[in-house]
Amino acid sequence: MPRLALTIGDPLGIGPEITAKSLVRLDSLPDDCAFDVIGSLDALMKAASDIGVTLPQGSRIAYHDITGEKPGDIAYRAIEHAVRQVRDGAAQAIVTGPISKKHLYEAGHAFPGHTEILEHLAHTMSDAQDARAEMLFVYKKFRLLLLTRHIALKDVPEALAKSGAVARPLKILIQFLRHQCGIDMPRIALLGPNPHAGEIAGDEEKRLFMPVIHAVNAIGASQLEGCFAADAFFRDFDAGTTGYDAIVAPYHDQGLIPFKMVAGYEAVNVTIGLPFLRTSVGHGTAEDIAGKGVAREDSLMAAIKEALGLIGKNQATA
Repeated sequence: MPRLALTIGDPLGIGPEITAKSLVRLDSLPDDCAFDVIGSLDALMKAASDIGVTLPQGSRIAYHDITGEKPGDIAYRAIEHAVRQVRDGAAQAIVTGPISKKHLYEAGHAFPGHTEILEHLAHTMSDAQDARAEMLFVYKKFRLLLLTRHIALKDVPEALAKSGAVARPLKILIQFLRHQCGIDMPRIALLGPNPHAGEIAGDEEKRLFMPVIHAVNAIGASQLEGCFAADAFFRDFDAGTTGYDAIVAPYHDQGLIPFKMVAGYEAVNVTIGLPFLRTSVGHGTAEDIAGKGVAREDSLMAAIKEALGLIGKNQATA
């Protein structure tokens, strides 16, 4: 029975509400999956009461209460608990609700987001000292990898120029597509960081990207194409038939603006490169609507289904 460690997220955000709404939809998921729900149970029960639903009980679900004075500490320790679950073999994947960077900092956890926390915990709680986490966003056949994450736009060129900044994420992506997704020869498109992919100004495409493209293609385990002008690439884009197994964007908004426009409320964030599977919602804590009963659980449900699908593919290829 595949078992997911499901973290509620920041107790002051919409995590408790979307968790409650997702749990009452268990009937729409395969009968052979189970859940460990981890986080502030007070916040979860209040959210369930506010929206008038009853949290499910039974052998398929276990609740793990995480308490504390600061919401950021509760959210962080819930993630720690989830990582221990997969490390110890009690769960096969982690699904995370949204957390607040502000609340993490206020609780003394100086991480910009989930990805960095999970990478840190993988290093400290397992033998994967050299594991590197990457952010892959998934919707239907649309998979989008970011080469840089939560950094200012002015810092992107310097970050891309660092040793391995382009090659390392691509290697992790190719391994994920081949070994977790069962794609023998992944076809991957790279977007250029400059307008018109450097045709007018900027040399990152020629200087940083093309050598990697040529080197990777020479190995023969995948096919990299590009660099493509990002403004034209998504014209008439269809997430169901993208033509590529993944698309790589050099920086955050270049990739996530078109992705979230296409994926809407069903965007899923998949952490790749670590010794465990993790999927997450593609949105934040949305504290402005927390407690109003209007938060949508679509992204969390999509993250749960994506995790179950990846577990199934791993079992099939094991």
